[in-house]
Amino acid sequence: TDGHHMLRAARAAHVASPRTRRFASRSLSMRAITAAEQKLVLAEHPTPVPGEGQLLVDIHATAVNRADILQRCGHYPPPKGATDILGLEMAGVVHGTDRRVMAILSGGGYAEQVALEEELLMDIPSSVTTTQAAAVPETWLTAYQLLFLVGKATAGDSVLIHAGASGVGIAATQIAVRHGLRVFGTCSENKIKGCRGRGMLDAFDYRAEGGFAPSLLSATGGRGVDVILDCVGAAHAEQSGKVLAQDGRWVLYGLMGGAKLPAGSTLLASLLSKRASLLTSTLRSRDVAYKAELTRQFAQNELPHFASGEYKVVTDSTFPLEQAQEAHERVESNLTEGKVVIRVRS
Repeated sequence: TDGHHMLRAARAAHVASPRTRRFASRSLSMRAITAAEQKLVLAEHPTPVPGEGQLLVDIHATAVNRADILQRCGHYPPPKGATDILGLEMAGVVHGTDRRVMAILSGGGYAEQVALEEELLMDIPSSVTTTQAAAVPETWLTAYQLLFLVGKATAGDSVLIHAGASGVGIAATQIAVRHGLRVFGTCSENKIKGCRGRGMLDAFDYRAEGGFAPSLLSATGGRGVDVILDCVGAAHAEQSGKVLAQDGRWVLYGLMGGAKLPAGSTLLASLLSKRASLLTSTLRSRDVAYKAELTRQFAQNELPHFASGEYKVVTDSTFPLEQAQEAHERVESNLTEGKVVIRVRS
């Protein structure tokens, strides 16, 4: 319609000075997705108004994270002060420019525009498409944080990555291999080949009879691993305790397999006897200063390896914004290998 074209033209002209942008934004709207009754709702929302030190970004793509599914189901509300629009990462273009950028978010990725601090932006490497870039920020920054800032991994350490074919698992594998770690993982049987192909010394079917612990202990000569990256929790806990090496670091960042240990569990005694550390971490609720420093470190130390081709972005599938519900269902199927991307603009 003529009205639709006029709105698009107004958006395109919406550059000018920060003051002009700030006032003009109030009269514009954008498509965005929130959640209601465990369903995703696509509707018109006010365009965000950039604050001091922020830029407005036109989002081209975002990606699905487990936290999005939890939020949709009412189990993971956004942090205080964050938007209720879903989406923890995005890739797009700084409004009014041709600068391609990507970033982690506290929310707001399932939308046509977002306002965020400039220090959270990373430039997209020339070898990575904008759609691929949507699969980078949350998973790769999380993996880097868990390995080095939380898990204190160093060259020569051995690491076990649960959900090795997940977005974080795939990113953590590539980062760990490049940094000289010995990498093992758990996954379903049909994903073992892919995990090995990305550099794991071995991957184990967590559903195999007897579990993964005997095979992993055999592969490490009975020593176990120095670091565990665990997004599963209770379902793998007893076996994880068995394979953690003396003075090991167990990094828990998710509870996909539950939060409650069985009655009579001796896990704490096992950890104590090994002088092991149980560490926990989430990224979404961290403050801007922490996220900015994490972004700076990652951009400096890891981002160049996308351009060189050493790091590969692995995506499972891509859905348009109108099919975000189907994108969630794809992730919930547990059949994915890599990230599920939502294309916001065609």
